[in-house]
Amino acid sequence: MELAGIMDILVVGGGPAGLSAAVNARRRNKRVGVIGKEVMSSKLWQAHRIENYLGIPGVSGQELANAMRNHAEAEGVELIRDEIQNILFADQLFTAMGREGQYMARSVILGIGVVQEAGIAGEERLVGRGVSYCATCDGMFFKGKRVAMISYIPDGEEEARFLAEICGHVVYMPQYNLRQITDPRIEVLKAKPLEITGEQKVEGLRTADGVIPVEGVFIERPSVSIARLLPDLKVEDGVIVVDREMCTNLPGVFAAGDCVGKPWQIGKAVGEGQIAALSAVKYLESLPG
Repeated sequence: MELAGIMDILVVGGGPAGLSAAVNARRRNKRVGVIGKEVMSSKLWQAHRIENYLGIPGVSGQELANAMRNHAEAEGVELIRDEIQNILFADQLFTAMGREGQYMARSVILGIGVVQEAGIAGEERLVGRGVSYCATCDGMFFKGKRVAMISYIPDGEEEARFLAEICGHVVYMPQYNLRQITDPRIEVLKAKPLEITGEQKVEGLRTADGVIPVEGVFIERPSVSIARLLPDLKVEDGVIVVDREMCTNLPGVFAAGDCVGKPWQIGKAVGEGQIAALSAVKYLESLPG
């Protein structure tokens, strides 16, 4: 599926903040597209029981996630699964570049959750020299070789299975509560990655138990770094700086949810998503023409 034409508001991130923003913008008759790397925030999806969401205590994360997504679809929100790599602004329009397509909008709301920057020793230094963030893009470079997949979200399981079709051996290191992988071609190792080793190229992956020899390391995180997404966006202490109207330092760009700081709570994300939507609508109404 593609989002044809120009959106009024493009929401990046399909968690509670993003879907709340989308629903509230649709209620004001704006054309809204939501693009997310995940079908729904894995953080919410994996919650066994939620007791502090007003009005519906005891709901499971999966139930609440499904209800939010169904609500958005019923309102006419256009949903697409893709990972936005960067966002450009020119001629009064934002162009979001994804792995699967390009999307244009008059305004943008970021609901990208907690953004994890490069945090493994050796990772940044070895990007492009054995460290990759896209198995589909770079998997063929490691045909027949031994690789590791470090994943912070369940989507990494699909990437690991893809690599297993190509590579000689795949070590899967989930950094979340993995239920099960039954593919015999994948070795599951529940350990924390401490360092990616190698001088000119990746040679291994160090954990508390020693170094695992690999020639490639793939890393799957919920979202790309803010610096890659929007280089001029103001960020302090790892979170996007916004005012009380959820406006960023960039006109036409708004943010809500975990990416703007603690507390990381569903109620806060939903409320901020609503405010961001109202601010985006106000911004659109101020545009000429």
